[in-house]
Amino acid sequence: MEQNSISDISRSLIEIAWHFGPKGLNGECCEDLTMPEFIALDKVSTTSNCAVQDVGYSLGFTKSGATRIVNRLKKKGYVHKVKSHEDARICCVEITESGERVLASANSRYLKQFHVIAAKMPEHSLTDTVKVLTAMANALKG
Repeated sequence: MEQNSISDISRSLIEIAWHFGPKGLNGECCEDLTMPEFIALDKVSTTSNCAVQDVGYSLGFTKSGATRIVNRLKKKGYVHKVKSHEDARICCVEITESGERVLASANSRYLKQFHVIAAKMPEHSLTDTVKVLTAMANALKG
């Protein structure tokens, strides 16, 4: 891939991350969540028996960094800590009803924002965009 194309992709991804990331929707990322908290809460909601280390892995954080995020979510009432069902030595995180509500609200707001953006794109471009972004996200996960 030529250097100009890579530079264009990089700038576009930064612009997208800015609008879907900390800037969020009119300056509000995800209710009262920071972006790392949002990603952590999403991970907890989709992972059965979610260990704190799983949260750290999804964020690229150490276990102590993940513990700080989980503790902030717990203080906000969005998660609670439990012993692992498989190994009582492992601390796991479960989402609360309040956490489910805030996550659903943030997801709904992002979905609305995405529909506005997608409506401005040619249909064939949207299909290609989904394929490319999914491939990039999967490559980042390793």
